[in-house]
Amino acid sequence: MKLLTPNFEREGPGIEKDEPPKEGIHLFFELFTMRFWDIIKLNFVFVLYSLPIITIGPAFGAMTSILMSMIQRKHTYIFSDFHEAFKNNWKQSLFSGLIILIAFSFLGVSLYFYLKLAQEKSIFYFVFYLCLFITVLLALASMYIYPLLTTVSLPLKDVFKNSILLCIVCIRNTLLGELACALILGIHIFFFPISLPLFLILTFGILSFISSFTAWIGIKRFIVQ
Repeated sequence: MKLLTPNFEREGPGIEKDEPPKEGIHLFFELFTMRFWDIIKLNFVFVLYSLPIITIGPAFGAMTSILMSMIQRKHTYIFSDFHEAFKNNWKQSLFSGLIILIAFSFLGVSLYFYLKLAQEKSIFYFVFYLCLFITVLLALASMYIYPLLTTVSLPLKDVFKNSILLCIVCIRNTLLGELACALILGIHIFFFPISLPLFLILTFGILSFISSFTAWIGIKRFIVQ
């Protein structure tokens, strides 16, 4: 894979007329290598727009919007399209981010609280495992929230509802995408602060690219079509 070659539009043998379209992992790596430099630029813009901290949600929504366009092979202008997506989706992206943050905070406190109670009364293990199930379900559904938000025109409640449904019906792809993201993020955290430059250059972009690619498979099949 020629990741360090900035020009991916040189003439070549092209694609055979009857060649079937690529799917799955082959399509993933084809798109990733073709748009590698755009992902780096997108990562830089995302970090820049996230500096006020409160704008992380809208910035992530804008980055997802650009990546979803890339995955659909639409032409994109990184800087101008990012700003436009940030401006158009900032309210829903901000509210979605706050809802996710509040939900995970509440679930984290609940897990700690009920685990303590369960050590005294075993009946509280039921509530603990229920909270754990909801936490895992929300973590899986989170992969679909921003891709749906920036691709399909839906009320916020329907975005969350469809995200939960998609993570269930596409459970194989969802788990593979989550595993890939967790592995990359885990390696970066393990080598922190040595890995800090990668966060600024590529990490956020590649994590969002994996999430967006995974989500688009389900969105294309069950929502768009």
